Amino acid sequence: MTDPGRPTIESPKPTVWPLVVALGLVLAGAGAALGTVAFLALGGVMFVVALWSWLAELLPGRGTEAEPVAGPSPAPVAARPGTVEQLGPGMAGYRMRLPEKVYPISAGLKGGLAGGLAMPVPALLWGVLSGHGLWFPVNLLAGLALPGIDELSVAELEQFRPTLFAVGVVIHAAISAVVGLVYGVLLPTIPRSPRWQLLVGGVVIPLIWTGASYGLMGVANPVLRHYVDWAWFAVSQFVFGLVAAAVVVRSEKVIVPPAGTGGAAPPPTPGEGGRP
Repeated sequence: MTDPGRPTIESPKPTVWPLVVALGLVLAGAGAALGTVAFLALGGVMFVVALWSWLAELLPGRGTEAEPVAGPSPAPVAARPGTVEQLGPGMAGYRMRLPEKVYPISAGLKGGLAGGLAMPVPALLWGVLSGHGLWFPVNLLAGLALPGIDELSVAELEQFRPTLFAVGVVIHAAISAVVGLVYGVLLPTIPRSPRWQLLVGGVVIPLIWTGASYGLMGVANPVLRHYVDWAWFAVSQFVFGLVAAAVVVRSEKVIVPPAGTGGAAPPPTPGEGGRP
């Protein structure tokens, strides 16, 4: 029991409801992905009950408790505006942001669009060599967003359909731009030479993307997954990755301003355009 004469501090009470909320979301997501109504219902009930109980504990006077102060309270800090000196290069405590140089956003967009223009070449080549025609890969791509595509026959998927063509182009352009931005952010963090960045962007990421696409398509549309030639799909990803990574790596980097400079780039240092 807390001594009435002893100073206390208000602290949150321990609660298990956040864990129950997370468990409910996991069960509901598993039920939705696997088509199990029992998991979906149980997870939904757990989520609603736990969230309600958690919010109830956040009401004034219900989610906190008084903890006795172990020692004397610290003295208040007096503010002294204008007395902090701006740190600069070479000064003790000067902090750099890593990486020191990054590619601009435009480099990621250019890389994504360039890769998006090169990627359809092997995909359309597969459509021609397999005998399905040029429109078959485009219609399969549109099937990721439009319902009912799996009900079409192979002959119908080989035909030109304006709606499927438009949806396929939009999906391809959007994914290319987003992945290009990811390349622009990720590649500067790869150490060593640009060759390693090309290896990661042209080989490693396409392999991960191919595996993820295979697994996700098996959940979203298992019928369409059997129509895709995954060897040619992987080749298309490699082509995209190599082109996008090459465009990004060849772009000129920009200097990241150090922490506390208010967005201003640091002055040039010797060897980078400045005088010794």
